[in-house]
Amino acid sequence: MRILFASRNPSKISLFRPVFAAYDLAMTSLRDEPHLASAEEEGRTVVENALNKARLHHGPAHPWTFGDDAALEIDALGGEPGVQARRWGGLLPASISDEEWLDYLLARLEDVPPERRTARWVAGWALVAPDGSAHVREVVTPFHIASRPIRPISPGWPMSAVRIGPHDDLIARQSDIIAEFRAWGALERLLPRGAGSPCGPEE
Repeated sequence: MRILFASRNPSKISLFRPVFAAYDLAMTSLRDEPHLASAEEEGRTVVENALNKARLHHGPAHPWTFGDDAALEIDALGGEPGVQARRWGGLLPASISDEEWLDYLLARLEDVPPERRTARWVAGWALVAPDGSAHVREVVTPFHIASRPIRPISPGWPMSAVRIGPHDDLIARQSDIIAEFRAWGALERLLPRGAGSPCGPEE
């Protein structure tokens, strides 16, 4: 079986492909099918945006679809940038490069001491099954922000260069997501009996 991940973000695609493979789901993305449009991110919450993405191309050609969206909340900035993390709530253009975005972030936090550089990702997930039923989940991941880049930027995810968290490498983050999927239980309930069960990406 195949699932369409409604994203063109290369970092997200690399992150989620092994997660779905753990359930024996072959993943395609909007990068694989460039003729498919991207959904507008106009929801008030990340769950609304994720659901809009998952529903846009759901149908006979794509009976399983998945959408993801994430808000970035930085405590020292009063919760900015929020749901429109890439566009920083409309302050930045959608075309901004990873490097420019990271420069803007670090400039905004220039005088903030390390102990106050706390933040969280609020991720919204939405899965639409072949019967059209929608299943959603919100996941909150706290972390700290370094004062300068500590690793190269992962394309499409500039925060990766300054994120300080318990699990920063790709394999560990994939394992975290698989564990979160297991706790969610949506795929276990929806997949035909005997279909793939989750395992770690290293397996």
